[in-house]
Amino acid sequence: MVLTEILLSRQAYSNLISLPASKRLLVSKALHRLGKNPDIGLKLWGMSSFYLYQTMADTKIVYKLCDRQVQVLAIKAAPEYPPSSKAKISAVILAAGKTDYRDNLPLSQITESLLDAGIDDLIVVLGYHAEQAKGDLINKDIKIIVNPDYEYGLSKSLRCGLKIVSRDAAAVLLTLGNRPFIKPEVVKQLIRTYKSREAPIIVPTHSHMRGHPVMFDTLLIPELLKAKGNTGGRSVLQHHNRELKQVEVEDAGILEQLKN
Repeated sequence: MVLTEILLSRQAYSNLISLPASKRLLVSKALHRLGKNPDIGLKLWGMSSFYLYQTMADTKIVYKLCDRQVQVLAIKAAPEYPPSSKAKISAVILAAGKTDYRDNLPLSQITESLLDAGIDDLIVVLGYHAEQAKGDLINKDIKIIVNPDYEYGLSKSLRCGLKIVSRDAAAVLLTLGNRPFIKPEVVKQLIRTYKSREAPIIVPTHSHMRGHPVMFDTLLIPELLKAKGNTGGRSVLQHHNRELKQVEVEDAGILEQLKN
């Protein structure tokens, strides 16, 4: 496929370099998409060659088409409010798969760990044996949603959970229901790292191996919602591998999971 040439006006270039590194990379990828499909934007009324393209991160790109060129006139990013010590943190536990939650208490343990760590908005996605699993979650300050399509892959549960994340959340923590060995101290460490504004994705590691849970800035939710099959957030991790920050922790519990 031949890419259309992308030309930035002086104003657009100034807009681009003034963005934070994480958002600048997202805009650069959006410009690459424009090169592949220059008609992707919305044609501005009354202006035959001018278009408006709004990215998933709510950044607006105004451009015009001229022969085989995309001439970018302006880039307008949505206001970015830096995470503060009071930034709201959500979490989604994906527990809809065919794990037998009747004979052990993994959901009770992982929910307690996340709540003890200070998670503000905790969501548990259930599916298989949902009614039995709810028994362990009675009287907990959590939201429960049931995914009737849990057999069609992890991505279905991911979408169910993300769609009810609090709108004022700054970040969302993702993990699986069969990971009861995650400790509150680890979650607190991830939250502190995120609030230091070092990266939009925070991944815990132990002995340089990646584990759970993983924290995503909510700007990345539109990408997470596009996940397919049984991958969960893995495709977004791969897509933003250069932007994420790995945090080495002493606790091997981030790697351990219950066996069926």
